[in-house]
Amino acid sequence: MKRHHECIRSKKKQAMTGTLIAALVLCVSVFPARAYAGMILDAELRFTYEDNVVGLLSDQQAARGGGSGGTMMGMGGMGGGNGRYTGSSSGSTRSSGDYYATLSAEAGGYTEVSSNTALFAKGFANHSSYNTYTDLDATIGGLSAGINTVLNDTVSARLSALGKIKRFGDSQRNSTAYAANFGLKEKVTPAWWVREFAEYEKNSADVSVFSYTGATIGIGTGYNVTKSTSLSLGYSYLDQKYEDSGGAIRTQTASVSAEHTLMRTWSVGAEYDHQVSQVSTSGTSNTDNILSLVLRYSY
Repeated sequence: MKRHHECIRSKKKQAMTGTLIAALVLCVSVFPARAYAGMILDAELRFTYEDNVVGLLSDQQAARGGGSGGTMMGMGGMGGGNGRYTGSSSGSTRSSGDYYATLSAEAGGYTEVSSNTALFAKGFANHSSYNTYTDLDATIGGLSAGINTVLNDTVSARLSALGKIKRFGDSQRNSTAYAANFGLKEKVTPAWWVREFAEYEKNSADVSVFSYTGATIGIGTGYNVTKSTSLSLGYSYLDQKYEDSGGAIRTQTASVSAEHTLMRTWSVGAEYDHQVSQVSTSGTSNTDNILSLVLRYSY
């Protein structure tokens, strides 16, 4: 029986990997570089540890990276456990910690429509594999399009819309989602920047208990300590309302990170997030400390 379950799990992970490869190939096919003034091609490998996994926020964690998508064949090896945790409002404020790996990528292109404005379109995908809570394993892929514009010498803005498909180790969580986001970035000095952003997401799951609407606002700032090293701080607030129960999870996240450029296209980073989530239906509060090590590629 154990071998049977391991075989099923292995086949599911192979299918997820195949989905990632197909998504990336489709992105490159749909968005050929020659049709644009520039090409977008980014990838990221992230190793994360959480000391208090909040299952209902797992798809938000999976989307943290810069790009989304990838083709790492060995990723399935990270998910050897058979735990199940989909989040709870039963009154418990702690769960066991877990670590996981996320491989993500995006591919597309942009074209300038004026000296200060560019349109972009890209495909993205990512896969997260948990060590213990394998029901939270996630494969997410989709398409995004939007506009970047420079408003003046110090301020730029971005507006985009996207659609994505989410598949989880626990198929009840499978869903489609649509989102729109808006961001502003101010260059205070050549080395110091500030960014504000907002996002709205509509997530429709196969099982209605996992369907929600989410609104996020946030602010961040970064400083280039040297030509190759930068530090950043951030804060965000997420209000995630569930359609079936009428309940909500409200999450505040404070973050600090450092990034070092190894060469023109490669960089490494370390990130720490302190996350506090409150469940409206039970009044409980969950605190999660999230540590990540990141390897990035940007074309």
